[in-house]
Amino acid sequence: MIDKPTRNHWIVIVQDVLKSLRQFWFLLILLISGHNKYIYIAGAIIVVSTVVIQIKKWLNTEYYVSDNILVYKSGVFQKSREEIPFDKINTIDMGQGVFDRILGLCTVKIDSGSAIGKEAELKLKIKYKIAEMLRDTVLNIKNSTVDNDLQEEKKEEAAPKKVISIREIMIYAITKGKLGWALGGYFAVMNFADDIEKITNTTIVKNLTSSIDMNNLILQDRVKLVFLIIGMLLAVYIVMTLLSIIFEIVKLYRFTIKVQDKNFNISYGLLSKKEYSIPIDKIHALKYKQGILQQVLGIYTIEAITIGYGDEKNEKAILYPIANDDFKQRFLASLLPEMIFSADIKKPPKHSLKRFIVMRVLLPFIVMIPLYFLVKPVPSEFKIVVILVITLINILFGYLNYRNTSLGVTDKLILASEGSFVKTTTIIKQSSVQSVERKQNPYQRKAKVCDYLVSVYSTSLPEAVKVRHMNENLDKELYGNLIM
Repeated sequence: MIDKPTRNHWIVIVQDVLKSLRQFWFLLILLISGHNKYIYIAGAIIVVSTVVIQIKKWLNTEYYVSDNILVYKSGVFQKSREEIPFDKINTIDMGQGVFDRILGLCTVKIDSGSAIGKEAELKLKIKYKIAEMLRDTVLNIKNSTVDNDLQEEKKEEAAPKKVISIREIMIYAITKGKLGWALGGYFAVMNFADDIEKITNTTIVKNLTSSIDMNNLILQDRVKLVFLIIGMLLAVYIVMTLLSIIFEIVKLYRFTIKVQDKNFNISYGLLSKKEYSIPIDKIHALKYKQGILQQVLGIYTIEAITIGYGDEKNEKAILYPIANDDFKQRFLASLLPEMIFSADIKKPPKHSLKRFIVMRVLLPFIVMIPLYFLVKPVPSEFKIVVILVITLINILFGYLNYRNTSLGVTDKLILASEGSFVKTTTIIKQSSVQSVERKQNPYQRKAKVCDYLVSVYSTSLPEAVKVRHMNENLDKELYGNLIM
């Protein structure tokens, strides 16, 4: 129990001093470029005052636990005191960078969901062992007696737990980066190039640069231009995807999700280690995200929507990065049965397909037509091919958006799905729905379709899910099942 006032590690002083001095970068430039003694005096005053202020801030920052309440004191000239009851804490996030792991430190972020800003409510830099003790105290996953400890050990053995494998991480990276498509497309282009060589009696693969006219920036053989660009793009794409595999292995190494005392405890990372805990009853919604290949393979990334976690840049409450229906039924169904949607799901009417496609095609087309006449050095055949390819891609994305759009409602859950390149299915607790808004423009009114905007309580205050071009007759079913 951390019942005595405790300060952050002293390394916080160094970090805060460096962070504060970054605001005076212009002074550093003056110090380097000039030799005026007044500039040196001003620089010394700024550095000394910054150090004094940060030391004062460190001395005044304390935290401790008292009667199931986390007390946090801070301030430099004006002191403040915050008291957060344990039952109000939504998430506890523990992160370790490489430097932190060397020093045995840990950054702890605690959120109760009451903060309006984008930063964590409380942020501490403390020893890792102390951080574990604080987390265990707050989440109440350790007991004081020996008998309770033995019971807890037995409970942990039986508690659901899932550890990601290297194979799963590679599948996640490949399907996320479409390495399979890149490799298949690359070899297909190369084989096709060999066939063209035999038919036209030209050399495409060898000595490609010998046919470039640098004055006109155009290849003598326009067929070679197409294959050169496609080949280079695929080669770069393959290399980037391979790097993505390495990055994801380092990032998600030993991704582990387990349940302890009604909390999801998640940890992962090879160099920088990440740990966070999410109370199961504080999860307001689940997000299932799928790239195109992941849609085909039936795998997805599961994220939790909860107030508190995910309030900083690129921070997501990932429950599992590569799940499937088996994982959902075996793991989630036993822990979050109330979040398993099993009712009918409504799709947009067939006549609304054109509405998903037209705007996607029309706007880029309006931009590309003037460019066709303005960009004169590029061969007209090549420009036509580019326009056709972009148009076909937008038609495909519009169709995928139509196919992935759906809406379902029960007396406990709302399911909303949308997206083309990345499909996002959000399952929301009715008790966590802030509002449901119906929008309809004149063109939609004529076609008897409308958009639904579902807002859910989350860190982004609120997070909105938009489902487009649904049948307007869903109003009765939607609002009839709402418990708001």
